Amino acid sequence: MQGNDFKPAQQQRGVQSIQRAVLLLRIVSRGGRRGLTLSHIARAADLKVSTTHRMLSALTREGLLSFNPENRRYRPGFALFELGRCADQFLIRDSCRPALERIAGKTGDTTYLVVREGYDSLCIDRVEGSAPLRVMLDVGARRPLGMGAGSLCLFAFMADEAMNGLLQYNADRIRAYSGMETAAMQQLIEQCRRKGYALTEGVVDHGVTGIGVPLYDPRGRIRGAVSVAAIAGRIEQSRYDAVAAMMKQEVAKIQPAID
Repeated sequence: MQGNDFKPAQQQRGVQSIQRAVLLLRIVSRGGRRGLTLSHIARAADLKVSTTHRMLSALTREGLLSFNPENRRYRPGFALFELGRCADQFLIRDSCRPALERIAGKTGDTTYLVVREGYDSLCIDRVEGSAPLRVMLDVGARRPLGMGAGSLCLFAFMADEAMNGLLQYNADRIRAYSGMETAAMQQLIEQCRRKGYALTEGVVDHGVTGIGVPLYDPRGRIRGAVSVAAIAGRIEQSRYDAVAAMMKQEVAKIQPAID
C-alpha cells in the first residue's frame, strides 16, 4: 500500500524534472552564440544554483548542451542540433530560407515562416528587413490560428470542415488574444480566400500591416505560410496585390522542395 502511495509523488517529481530540463534547454538556446553563465540560467529559470548546476551537468553529459570551461558558459550542444534536424518543420525551414531572404531583400520588411502546430501557428524562421519594425514575432513564438497574416493563411486555406472546427475551438482564445469575435474572423477568412492571400491591418499589433501567402507541398497540401510585417503605411494599399504576387512567385520557386 505504501508503494502505491508514493507512486503518484514519484511520477510528479519525474514530470517536474522533465519540465525543468526543457526550460533550461529553452533558456540556453535563447542565449545566442556567446552562451550563458550558470548564475544567469538559474535566475532565468527561478531555480537554485545547485539544482540548475546538477541539471545542466546532466544535459551536458548527454550532449544536449556544451560547456566552455574558459568562460564558464553553456551553449546548445550538437545532440540538440541533431534532434532538431529530425523535426519536419526544420526541413521546411531550410528549404524556405532562400525565399524568405529574397522577400525581405525586395520589400525591406521582416519576413516570417509559420507552420501549424495543433490549434496554434508556430513561427519557425524570421529574416529581418532593412526597415525598422517596432514589434517582431520571435522564432518559437505561438499564436492561436488566425492571429497574424501567416497564421491567417494556415486557417483560411484549409478544408472547410477542418476550418470550422478549429474556428469553433479557438473562438475564446482568439477573443482573449485580440478581442476579435468569430464573425469578424470569418470575414477575414473570406477576404483571404477571395484575394488569394492574407491581409491584416492592426489585427494583432496596432499600426502593423501584414501580408501572408500559403505554402503548399507538391501534392497541394498546405504546409505553412510566408508573411511580411511592416509599419502601417510603409506598404501602400495600391501595392498590396503586387507585393503578394511577388511573394507567391518567390514561394513557388521553393515549393518543389517541400515534402
